[in-house]
Amino acid sequence: MLLKSLHRCWIIWAGISLSLQGGPYSAALNDALNSYDAPVPGFVGPHGVGAARLMSGFDEFGDPIYQNPSNYVNPVFFDWASSVTHYYRSDGGSSFSNSSLALGEVTGDLFDTVSLGDLTATQITAGVLPGSITLQLSKPIQNFSGADFVVYENGVISQSNQGGAGIGGIFAELAYVEVSADGVNFLRFPSTSLTTAAVGGYGTINPTNVNNLAGKHANSYEKSWGTPFDLAQLELSQITHIRIVDIPGNGAFKDQAGRSIFDSWRTTGSGGFDLEALGSISTRMTYADWPQLAKLDPADRDAEDDPDGDGLTNLIEYAFARLPWAADAAGVSPSCRLVTAVGGIYPELRFLRDERLIDLTYEVQVSASMLANDWSTIAISSAGAAVVPVVGNLSVISETSAGTIQSVGVVREVRLRSAVSIATQTKQFFRVKVYQSL
Repeated sequence: MLLKSLHRCWIIWAGISLSLQGGPYSAALNDALNSYDAPVPGFVGPHGVGAARLMSGFDEFGDPIYQNPSNYVNPVFFDWASSVTHYYRSDGGSSFSNSSLALGEVTGDLFDTVSLGDLTATQITAGVLPGSITLQLSKPIQNFSGADFVVYENGVISQSNQGGAGIGGIFAELAYVEVSADGVNFLRFPSTSLTTAAVGGYGTINPTNVNNLAGKHANSYEKSWGTPFDLAQLELSQITHIRIVDIPGNGAFKDQAGRSIFDSWRTTGSGGFDLEALGSISTRMTYADWPQLAKLDPADRDAEDDPDGDGLTNLIEYAFARLPWAADAAGVSPSCRLVTAVGGIYPELRFLRDERLIDLTYEVQVSASMLANDWSTIAISSAGAAVVPVVGNLSVISETSAGTIQSVGVVREVRLRSAVSIATQTKQFFRVKVYQSL
C-alpha cells in the first residue's frame, strides 16, 4: 500500500484545567499538558473532549435519547478489562456489588460501577483488609511509550463546600493500583498524597496533590476522565493482571513516603472506591483484531475498502492512527507532510506511525523522478519498532509523541531529515510505503 497524498489524523486533545491548584500533579479533568499524570478522556468527538455519550431518556417513539450523541469512546484504547479474577467488598454490602459492571468500555455513568466498600475506624484499627478487585484483559498490557492503561472511577467535581478543598475539588475515593505478570506476584505503583488533613465524609480533595492513586479524576455527570499508569515506573515489560485496593481515607493508609492518605471518608452505600472501567492503551495489535473494524459493516472491513469515502483505505487509516468510519482526510493534524529544516538546506519528511501495530512495515522511499523503478528505500520500521535508516543511508531520524495529551505516547511522529541537501538535487520525491508483514 502506498501513501499517495497528504493525510491528517484524529488525535486532538485540548482543554482548560480547573483553577484549583496546589501540588504539581494533574487536575481532575482537562489537564492535557501535565507532565506527571495528564488525565485521559474516555470519550472524544464533536461534542468535546471528555464529554461522555450518556443515555438521558427516550423519545416519543421509545428510542433512546443521548447526551453528546455524536461522541464516541476514545479510539486510543485497544482493549478493556474482560474478566474479574477476584473481588472482595470489605463492608459486606450488597448494593453496587456486581463486579461485571467493571468490565468492558468506559461509559461515564456514575452508577455503572462496582464498589469496594469502606471501613470504619474500628475495623481499620483491628486490621480488617480494605476491599479489592483483580482484573484481567484479553491480551497482556505492554510497556510502550507513555501511559499503558487507564483506570476510571466515578469521581465527582463538587459544586458545594462540604469540607476539604471545597467547591471545585473532587469527591474522591482513592485506591492503590497493583500489577502482575503472572496473577500471583503483584507490584504496587509508588504513590504520592500531599493532602495534609482529613476532609470528612463528603469533603473533597485537591487532585493536584495526588499522584499514582486511582480515583483522582472526574468520571460522572457527562465528564469522563481516567487516571493513567505507566509500567515504565515499575520497570515491567508487560502485565496480565491489575489489582485495585481501596484506601479508607482517614489517614491510616500511607503513600510511598509514609504520608497519610486522606480522601472522602467515611462513605456508605457505594462506599469506598467505585470502579467503572479499566482500559488498555498498550496492547499489541494486528489489522484483523483492530477494534475500529467492529464499527464497520462486515462487507467493508477488507484492507482495501474505503467505507467512509475519504480516499483512504482501511489499512492506511489503521497505519496512520485514523478512523475508518469517519471521513477525516481533511482534518487538522497532518499524518504525512514534507517540510524544510536546518535553515531550509535539507528536506524533512514527517509522518505518523503507531508503535502497537506488530503486523505492519513502513518504508520511507525517495526518488528523483517518480518513475516506477526509481524508488529506493532509505529507512524502515517493522513490527512496531522505531524507524531506522537502512545501511549506508545517513538520514537523521527522530520520533516524538504525536498526541497533545502528555501522558499518551503510543502514536509517534517520525521526523526524517534527508542526508541529501536541496542544493545538490533539483528534485526529490518522498513517499511512505505501508504493507502488512504478517
